[in-house]
Amino acid sequence: MLAPNQLLDSNSSTNPKHIPVLLEEVIELSQPKNGENVIDCTLGLGGYAEKFLEAIKPNGRLLGLDRDGKAIGLVKTKFEKFNDRLILRQGNFGNLKNLIKDFPQPEIIVADLGLSSFELDDKNRGFAFQKLGPLDMRMDQTSGKTAADLLNTLPTKELEKILREYGEEPKAELIARGICEKRKVKPFVTTKDLTELIDEVYRKLLHAPPNRKLWFKRQLHPATQTFQALRIAVNDEISELEKFLPQAFEILRPKGRLAVVSFHSLEDRLVKRFFQEKAKKCSCPPEQLQCTCDRIPEGLLISKKPIQPSLQEINFNPRARSAKLRAIKKN
Repeated sequence: MLAPNQLLDSNSSTNPKHIPVLLEEVIELSQPKNGENVIDCTLGLGGYAEKFLEAIKPNGRLLGLDRDGKAIGLVKTKFEKFNDRLILRQGNFGNLKNLIKDFPQPEIIVADLGLSSFELDDKNRGFAFQKLGPLDMRMDQTSGKTAADLLNTLPTKELEKILREYGEEPKAELIARGICEKRKVKPFVTTKDLTELIDEVYRKLLHAPPNRKLWFKRQLHPATQTFQALRIAVNDEISELEKFLPQAFEILRPKGRLAVVSFHSLEDRLVKRFFQEKAKKCSCPPEQLQCTCDRIPEGLLISKKPIQPSLQEINFNPRARSAKLRAIKKN
């Protein structure tokens, strides 16, 4: 689930233009060297992978993972020149230890927790409220429940919890109630069905007539947080991240580096706390004045604060605006 960091050529869905989020910063913090092995856990269209493969040549190898089989196919075709050093496997990074198989113990693991633009820009995937398409939102379209399934079956309280926790939607209760009322008349099928419901909720709150514009170009669209929340729920992204982090740290070589780019406060909080725990020098209770645990930290924070995109990058690629990069080095 690579970040929303790549744009597609308007004339072709197979001609991607790469705009990897925080690319230079990821490379700088992970410090790839000749002959090292890398695992890119969220391959997408290969924005990070290409840079790493160049940095670790001539003998370094890269294992690219992605839940989306289409991403694997696109990268396989595009990066034929790296085929002797590039291994591609479809799968969820929450299952990392079972996916690495015979790949060498890596010096670097990188994961970008956002959504790839080739998925976001495909109207048939249902990720974007601006595009009319089916309410699918699965990164792996071969299995699992769709967003429409959740909208048409979950109780009001469960929908509200999803919108509040994963989308930080301030009107979660009203939107959840509206969804459950509307599906009694007609089930949710398309992105337009959901966007119209959210529009109705906000218009009632603001006492706005049907022809009044509710948002402007630089404002957050009222549907943004609901669509984000459903995508996270459909793909079980928080749970997969919780499973991924300890596996990634365990399989790293000593002195290996783990870099994670997140786009949501819940994700960033999980990464931050995991890294802090691994780098912690003392596990004594806070009320104890003198340390007696003799704890040896398992890792070293490469950057104590998250790295965020520059204004220049955000202006060039607005989808990067919420990105945060954290990295840790294994002792």
